[in-house]
Amino acid sequence: MKNSFFYLVVGFLLIGLPAVAQDKSAKVYIAKVSKGGALTPQQMKRRNDEIKFQATNRINKNLVDLLNTLTFDGLGDAERIALMQNSFLPSPNQIFSGDDVVIEDDIDPTHTSAEGAVDVDVEKYLRNMDLFYVKSDTLTIAFSQLIVSDVQEGKDYPYVKVFFTQTFRSKNKQVDRAYQPVRRVAELKAEIVDGKWRTFITRLAFLRPGEALTQLTNPTILQADGPKKPLDSKEVSFRKADNPIDSLTVKWDSQWLSVVRSTIDMIPTGYYRRGITTSKSQDNISITLSREDQQLTFRRIDGSTVGFTQARSIVGDEKLRQRSRRRLSGWLQVATGLVSLGASYAGYAYLQKQYDGYSHQVSALNADYAIWQTLAQRPDTSPLVTMPFTSYAQPGIYAVYGGGVAGGGLLINGIRLLLKAGK
Repeated sequence: MKNSFFYLVVGFLLIGLPAVAQDKSAKVYIAKVSKGGALTPQQMKRRNDEIKFQATNRINKNLVDLLNTLTFDGLGDAERIALMQNSFLPSPNQIFSGDDVVIEDDIDPTHTSAEGAVDVDVEKYLRNMDLFYVKSDTLTIAFSQLIVSDVQEGKDYPYVKVFFTQTFRSKNKQVDRAYQPVRRVAELKAEIVDGKWRTFITRLAFLRPGEALTQLTNPTILQADGPKKPLDSKEVSFRKADNPIDSLTVKWDSQWLSVVRSTIDMIPTGYYRRGITTSKSQDNISITLSREDQQLTFRRIDGSTVGFTQARSIVGDEKLRQRSRRRLSGWLQVATGLVSLGASYAGYAYLQKQYDGYSHQVSALNADYAIWQTLAQRPDTSPLVTMPFTSYAQPGIYAVYGGGVAGGGLLINGIRLLLKAGK
């Protein structure tokens, strides 16, 4: 029985150790970054002041004029179509950077925040404004409380954010609900056109919780080579741990990780090379995948981190919770089973020791009795018969056997749950 107990412990260790080691695996990907341009402080200030001025005019004049003109009752159909197309196609009146600009819909009065927002392209947004917003012969759209962020260095161009409160005073043709003032944010890229700085809207959305005027310059990845071939792996979405509205879309292999899309300015798109440990240099940013690639951690240039969780369906979340419950239950059953087997072994050893003592006493008495039989010439009497072990050890032997059976069952079932949780 000692050998059986030893083999059970060894088998338990062989099964458990790989699972523990697997949970500790993590992948680190690092990218070198640049935190700004090469202009002098005076040149940078003049450039940034001009960009902020252009961005303010783009929102507080061009955008609000576009929306008010589009909802003016006396405008003809041909004029409306030309007005919409000129706003996102190359023209002197272009406001948006192109027809691929995504806007979070606010024409539906029930859409008042980023949570549950519906994304539409700029052309559909303007058409919905034309179709569903009740037109008027007066100005019904106004912007107020404009705040302009510092100019940030993007990967391909500088950009700036304009925060403002938007008020619709008319009604929606389909939804019988009054409009409420909403906080919006416009992101604009800046580029030089005909020798002058101009800004174009690249994003128009609801203000997200925590989206503010950051003073930390957002980095630009310097690494231009990347992998020799495009990554042959599927795209995986991650959502911010404390704000599921913000998300990342990434793909990776054993050597590279690519941030394909990012809704967070601090996390640039581009390639990150596989490293050994997370770098603490302010010239580097890094992304760490952990917990079987279910969690992603981004490290900024100042050392602060942002956590993300892989976006899964409700069914996927429930499966993960079931695996966790199985793993916990499995470990508990294995531990309880080992304790039960140990107690059963100790009880059996104690009863066996008592029985050995009893058998020795019976043998000694029978030896003395045999001598007495010979001297007394009484061959008709029988010596004492030793009781079987199971009879002598009653009722304790039943507890020993029961504990052994229960402990073995718990151990086997616990190992089965651990194997199932590891699939």
